[in-house]
Amino acid sequence: MSINLFKIRQKLIAEGRRFVVANIAIETSSSLKEASLVPQTGSKIILTDDDQIFGTTGNDEIDEEITNRLREFVHEKGNSSILIIQSLSEIQKESYFKNAQSLKVLIERFEPTQRLVIVGAGEIGLAIARLAADLDFSIIIVDERADLANQQRFPMADLIICESELLKALSLIPFDESCYIVIAFQANDDRAIRYCLNRPWAYCGMLGSKNRIRAVWEKLRSEGASEERLGAVHAPIGFDIGAQSPQEIAIAILAEVVAVKNKNH
Repeated sequence: MSINLFKIRQKLIAEGRRFVVANIAIETSSSLKEASLVPQTGSKIILTDDDQIFGTTGNDEIDEEITNRLREFVHEKGNSSILIIQSLSEIQKESYFKNAQSLKVLIERFEPTQRLVIVGAGEIGLAIARLAADLDFSIIIVDERADLANQQRFPMADLIICESELLKALSLIPFDESCYIVIAFQANDDRAIRYCLNRPWAYCGMLGSKNRIRAVWEKLRSEGASEERLGAVHAPIGFDIGAQSPQEIAIAILAEVVAVKNKNH
């Protein structure tokens, strides 16, 4: 059964997945033997970062070598990039392929969309989302309060996750190294940091006073949290600019998030 690689590509982009696409370009002479074994110009292979493979050139040997090449590039960090491979090892020496004039494999790498996950749909969460709307993030709002976490309050959000229990909502976050987590939930609630602590993310910060953070950290240590992981969390969150209002706090938080994002790149 044929598959629509364009739809697969668009779906992977929408899901914020990292993947690479090999595009085949070939020029052949009319004297090629067993032409049915030669890949056609325009054939593609897609490889995701969890090793899912879509598409084929129609030649198992070439598929295998292209897929091996794709695995070399799928986990490289950086912006979407293009690499052209002029030939593939010994394959062009095969009797049915040696008369080919040229074989080119153009590889494109697609990076995950960077996601700003705001846990807490209160006034500070709203101020952060409003300010982040003009930045290069996909905005996700997470809360258990439907009167706060809704499309009317957060029209700039790409996704709103609202469940009756916060832990259920948190379980629906697509955690990976492209996530920037901002915990702006109620000050006396440590469910979010406990849940997020050992998940993958590029950044995680928690709103709260120094005394409150200290008390939560002691509790997490008693539960077995490592100093390394606790030290990776930005808490109290944001740069110290003497912020008072939700808008000022949002500026301090996003300044720190952007600084980390740019350093990672």
